[in-house]
Amino acid sequence: MAKKPAETSMPLVFALVFFVLTTIAFGVMWYMGFSDIESLKAEVDKQKKATSAATGEAKDAQNLVKLYKVWVGVDEEGDKASLVAEHKAGDKMSAELKKAQQTLAKKIGLADASALPASLQTWTVDAGGVIDKDGPSKGIAEVITTAVAERDAAVLKEEKTSELYNAEVKKTQAAAKAAADAAAALRAAADSLPKDFATRIQAEVSKFDERVKKFVATEAGSRKELDTINEELERTKRDKERLNGQINTLQDDLKNAMAQVVKGQNNTFQYDQPQGKILRRPEAGIVEINLGTLDNVRPGLTFTVLPYDYPERGRQSRVKQMRVPDERGTYKTVERFVPKASIEVIEVLGPNLSRARVTDEFDPIRDAAAVGDLLYNSVWRKGSTDHVALIGIFDVNGDGVDDIETVVRDLNRMNIPVDAYFDMKTRKWVGQLTEQTRHIIEGWYPANAANDPNQEDKTKLLAAMADAIKAGRDKGVNTVKFQDFFPRMGYRVKLDLPRDKLNQATAPYLNRVATPPAEPPPPGN
Repeated sequence: MAKKPAETSMPLVFALVFFVLTTIAFGVMWYMGFSDIESLKAEVDKQKKATSAATGEAKDAQNLVKLYKVWVGVDEEGDKASLVAEHKAGDKMSAELKKAQQTLAKKIGLADASALPASLQTWTVDAGGVIDKDGPSKGIAEVITTAVAERDAAVLKEEKTSELYNAEVKKTQAAAKAAADAAAALRAAADSLPKDFATRIQAEVSKFDERVKKFVATEAGSRKELDTINEELERTKRDKERLNGQINTLQDDLKNAMAQVVKGQNNTFQYDQPQGKILRRPEAGIVEINLGTLDNVRPGLTFTVLPYDYPERGRQSRVKQMRVPDERGTYKTVERFVPKASIEVIEVLGPNLSRARVTDEFDPIRDAAAVGDLLYNSVWRKGSTDHVALIGIFDVNGDGVDDIETVVRDLNRMNIPVDAYFDMKTRKWVGQLTEQTRHIIEGWYPANAANDPNQEDKTKLLAAMADAIKAGRDKGVNTVKFQDFFPRMGYRVKLDLPRDKLNQATAPYLNRVATPPAEPPPPGN
């Protein structure tokens, strides 16, 4: 039998080799595929991180854009709210705002942001790095707009000022030309004056020569008349000696008559003359008058103001009936002389000009002191004043205190000499009544009553005052009530004094016994 060919293992070897190669190939491919996947994952992670970082930077950039838009003042709706929501203390936005303000300060030549003007410090960052959540008070755009408007206004004002300046220059040039023309006219007049003066002198010389001729012609006749006059003079001397005796007798009679007239005189100031007038009333409460240094005016001098037609209408035109209360609360009717106003000199401006303040006006609405009104002072006249004396209680403000020393001081300050005043304590004149003393001003007399515990002391005081006034009248000195005197010179006093205040003012001059209430003061005060 034929021998079978031997079986070979080649297919198996090929299969085995193929399997091994395939396994190796697949292993290599698998390994390489896994490695690529890991690389791709790493790359993806890297891209995610880069994307996140880019997103954050973009967001920061958007916030910074919003920050600048809000600061400048061109932000849109929602920008400020979004910015506040994203902002945290010390973040990039607060740092960027500080940096921007610092850069702005350097750009305009300042040391740092703290030196910026208030108009540019519109948005603040506090010490903790927190931006003011209310946003800037003004946007930079608004600040710039305001600055531009102010600059335009300043330019316009400068243009107007330049126009006014140019106009004034033209006026000055015109005035200079007018002055030059006047100077030329003056020179022409100066050239013609000597000739004219010589002509006039010659005319006067001719007149004088004619007068000399007439004098010579009449001299002979004048000598004869002179002899006749000398004879008449001798006869006149004899008559003069005879008349002197009669005059001495008449003077004694006149002195006695004057005392009687003074005693019965009803209106001492009936024939007062105005001493000046009001020139202007430049402002409320101030007037200018036509009296000054030439008239010996001093600050403190007072005047009564009366209407311009007062000399024609007379005193009665300013007498008014007034209702005043008495001690019992009832009213009585009295007549008062009411001037328009009282003024006090506060500054002497020149020879015939002074300023005065209005101290009182009876009716400032319908009858105020006005231009042209006349000024009166019962004892002051231009360049001179009357001498006065004071007697009685002078409570000028109604506070129950005798103000006689104040009155004396005020009158002297007005340059009104007070020759004497009656000392109620010693009951004698302080000073002396002289031939220059014109008025004795009577103040309040002590009020006396039957039930007054000081009745005896008051009676003695009243008797001493009466003797003092009699001594003044014997010297021809006029007496006048202070209610008539002070209003006529513009000096303010209280014209009505309650009984208790009068007793209070009198008490220091008595034995200090309490005085009960009594009837009102006697008439005449």
